[in-house]
This record gives sequence, C-alpha cells and structure tokens, in this order.
Amino acid sequence: MAMAAIDKIFFFVASICLLVNVALIGAAPESALVSQLPGFHGSLPSKHYSGYVTIVDSAKTEKNLFYYFVVSERNPSKDPVVLWLNGGPGCSSLDGFIYEH
Repeated sequence: MAMAAIDKIFFFVASICLLVNVALIGAAPESALVSQLPGFHGSLPSKHYSGYVTIVDSAKTEKNLFYYFVVSERNPSKDPVVLWLNGGPGCSSLDGFIYEH
C-alpha cells in the first residue's frame, strides 16, 4: 500500500514538473501539433498538441506520461493553464478529457 502512495506522489510531482516546463517554455514542439481529429471536419478552433514525456523513477525505470495540451482560444499569454489529471487502470485520461469538456 505504501508503494501505491509513493507512485501517486511521484506522478503528481512529475505532472507538476511537466506543467512548469510547458509554462516556462511557452510552446510545445511543432512535431507534437495535432492537425486533425477523427470525426471533426475542418480546422481546429485552437492549437492542440499531443505526445509523451519520458521520466525516470527512483528505481531507474523509464515511464512515459501522455499529455494533450490545448492552447487557449482567447489570450494564451494571460489565460491560466489547467492541469487535468484522471485515469488509471481501465480508464484512459483522454476519455475523461473528451467526455467532461
């Protein structure tokens, strides 16, 4: 049980690091730009980025965190950045993003 708590803390810290990294850099790599979505015709109303960030845990095991970043449609330099965390075994985080927004 203690290991599960450590994994949750590690994931939380890694997520915060990812958020700070995106905020400080100010841009996601152009190679991660999403140009189209299945079932959505036309251009997207804002820029969407998707990819993986590789992290190494305390046991020197590499793990990949999936991210999906949507740039604000209004004023990206002033609007807040929202970090949405959900998912787990049997539940994709992308499902929550799509169903709840």
